[in-house]
Amino acid sequence: MRKNRLAGAAAAVLLMLSGTVLSPDGQTGFTVTADAASKLGAPENLTAAVSGDSVKLQWDEVSGADAYRVFRYNTKTRKYESYRTCLKTAVTLKGLSDGTYRFRVAALVSKNGKYSVQEKSSPITVKLPVKEENMTERITVNTQSSIRIDCGELVIRIDPYEIGGEPHDADIVLITHEHYDHFSPDDLKKVSKPDTVIAAPRSMEKKLSAAGIKDAVLLEPDEKTEIRGIPVETVRSYNQLKAFHPKSKNWLGYIVTVNGNRIYAAGDTDAVPEAKAVKCDIALVPIGGTYTMNAKEAAALVNEIRPAAAIPTHYGSIVGSKSDGDKFAKLVDKGIDVVIK
Repeated sequence: MRKNRLAGAAAAVLLMLSGTVLSPDGQTGFTVTADAASKLGAPENLTAAVSGDSVKLQWDEVSGADAYRVFRYNTKTRKYESYRTCLKTAVTLKGLSDGTYRFRVAALVSKNGKYSVQEKSSPITVKLPVKEENMTERITVNTQSSIRIDCGELVIRIDPYEIGGEPHDADIVLITHEHYDHFSPDDLKKVSKPDTVIAAPRSMEKKLSAAGIKDAVLLEPDEKTEIRGIPVETVRSYNQLKAFHPKSKNWLGYIVTVNGNRIYAAGDTDAVPEAKAVKCDIALVPIGGTYTMNAKEAAALVNEIRPAAAIPTHYGSIVGSKSDGDKFAKLVDKGIDVVIK
């Protein structure tokens, strides 16, 4: 009898180690009831969507999961290490540096206040930044600094002015400052849709309200935010020796990250320290002089910040001549692509 009990106990230990659930009986002391302790399956269809320095991971729901854990591959330890825990089947990982990342996801089961990690998904590799080549082809300049950026799923308008027709195509409108050729309520109506998001300097709040714009995103210099999933940074825009664009107004230039490209729309500015500190792939800079930099000054700024491409703006209509674009192009260093729009 004693041998039978010892044998039964030994078998029970082996069964428990294997994850099989046991309950007492009258002989060995245990009986197999079910294999309820087996692990949940791995999440399937793990996908990644990149936007700027962010990655959105998404996967199929695992039945029985209480939560999920994201694992990130550590190239030093050569192991997947716990990175983020979430309750839903999607998570956005922000603030990632340029580089290559590998992720896996596992379901979690909660017991006694602790999570048990289930099987991990197949890995997914993500590379940042994902830069679209020839992004300048998606950028148009209507007149002055009226800029349109086709992001694929979204359209960004900056300082819409003298818009032909009524395209109503803007998902995001960025206003740099309050002058009539940059803040035109009539042109805003032409490009806006019911869900268009308008962003502008906080100092323009009263002017926006007077124009019937009540829910604009109001921004200050040196802010970082996200609008409709597009990373947006603000850069102070002003004159140093002229009175047209005072520094005290806190008017803005913008850096938007679209398809892996940092696009800088400088607004009406001189080559101020804040502009010289910008890091971007594409720079849209005013070159018409009088109210902003002239072609020579703008070229010097571009040569200092060294984007891959530069697009001249704010010339050839209200101020400056059409030949300023060619003058600017000749003064920009080789290796920086100048695109005349």
